Amino acid sequence: MITIFSSCSTSSQNEPEEVIILPSVTCSDGFQNGDEEGIDCGGALCAPCQEVTAIIPTSGYESPTTYVDYDLVWSDEFNADSLDENKWGFHLASGCPNLCGWGNNELQYYTKDNHSFKDGNLIITAKRENKNGFKYSSTKIQTDNKFEFKYGRIDIRASMPSATGTWVAFWLLNKDYEVQNPAKEWPSGGEIDIMEYLGQAKNKIFGTPHYGKDLANHKYNSTYYTTIADTFDKSYYVFSLVWEKDKLTWLINDKIYKTFTKEHTGGQPYPFNDKFYLLMNLSVGGNLPDPPLESQYPTFLIVDYIRVFQEK
Repeated sequence: MITIFSSCSTSSQNEPEEVIILPSVTCSDGFQNGDEEGIDCGGALCAPCQEVTAIIPTSGYESPTTYVDYDLVWSDEFNADSLDENKWGFHLASGCPNLCGWGNNELQYYTKDNHSFKDGNLIITAKRENKNGFKYSSTKIQTDNKFEFKYGRIDIRASMPSATGTWVAFWLLNKDYEVQNPAKEWPSGGEIDIMEYLGQAKNKIFGTPHYGKDLANHKYNSTYYTTIADTFDKSYYVFSLVWEKDKLTWLINDKIYKTFTKEHTGGQPYPFNDKFYLLMNLSVGGNLPDPPLESQYPTFLIVDYIRVFQEK
């Protein structure tokens, strides 16, 4: 901070008087300001910004490519250099006008540009940048109207971002859900959160079904899993859902940690015997994560593959 003083000509003591306080722009204040291109880097005064890239894990669990009595019906190994838009679409912008902040007060603006590919992995990048009035940008992909299915086993091999304020979700929504008319099918149509992760708790993930006949009767049932091995941002884990008629089973590295059946709805309708579509996103801020720490961005969600199997 810089404090500016001037002399007061009417004062008998002619003492200096504080008239204004101006913020100073430095290359070490922990903020992106002035003409900086990043936090304390770039622009006319600061050192050039160094590119931060994703570090691909070299260890972790890998799931089988086949299961007895199951067929592989859909997958993406992310071995190309662009997203297969025959399989995936995007949810873009802020969710406005009818789902601003994507229903969770999220701080990012979704684009088609915050993803890349490296060594057979999809990398979704959350950046600290000004984007249409938002401080962060990221990417959200989904299979709505491209791949909708009922029942099966889903395996997703991935490594989580390390930044505080991140919120990762691998999830399913009812095939009839509409972003700009969310109450039409939510929660009555159901939501299955295969895996969620918050950047402030790098050793925890959780799985959740959402249900209820209408918004006033929204119910959910979350179960947390805590790893005692590498944290989720340091190696690959495989997050799985086995989806059967009237039953959902969550697994991590092929170990069951949660089940949910029709009997667990407490009298609310059970919506999970319908077709759903897949979603994957890396969001910033919102109702669940701690506030983001700007200096920890960019940060990366690394996805090796997603596979869907169904019984023969």
